[in-house]
Amino acid sequence: MSIYKLAQTIELTMDIPESEKKIAANSVLHFEKLVRKLNYFNKHLDIIYNPFKEYQEVSQESVKKYRAALWNYLKQIIENFEQLKDLASICVKDLNYFKSDTHMNELINSFTNEFGDFEDQIVILKSIMSNWELPTYKDSIVKCVENIKKDIIDIKKLIYDRIIDNINTNILAKNWVDKVDTETNSTIKDNEPLISRLYHEREEKLNKG
Repeated sequence: MSIYKLAQTIELTMDIPESEKKIAANSVLHFEKLVRKLNYFNKHLDIIYNPFKEYQEVSQESVKKYRAALWNYLKQIIENFEQLKDLASICVKDLNYFKSDTHMNELINSFTNEFGDFEDQIVILKSIMSNWELPTYKDSIVKCVENIKKDIIDIKKLIYDRIIDNINTNILAKNWVDKVDTETNSTIKDNEPLISRLYHEREEKLNKG
């Protein structure tokens, strides 16, 4: 980090009131919750992805035979996605408090675009899974689910590598000292240097003596 960038970060942090820092901290929690739900959603997709990926063929007759089960599974996918979308909306609402910052505004746009691509794939999956007559039913589902899984990876990467990192660095001003403090339950920044502490202890003993 350049000294200019460091100075900007310090000034930005000092200008941010505690109320907005609280919003930023809650935003991190919301994004982390979104990641957990994305992981669950991804795992839920494996129910259809793994067997369809493994099977060489899935006949149209078997698709029609089990279409009720497939339809119920699709409804669960849509329900899970709606929950994801609601949480994503909360995340964007959190970030909107800081959209006057150019970089944050870019992150908001990147996130909404990534999530929009994700939603487009869900719409495609719904169309495929409800088309029982589709000759390429199995292969089309496998391909679509793979696209969704890629979208999930991209969204998670954006959240961790850019959004949360930006919040921690430029709003909450966390650094490696904060990380060590948290992990060791110590207060490195406030600890008096050892040599200084020993000097003061020696001076006190001499004065008392």
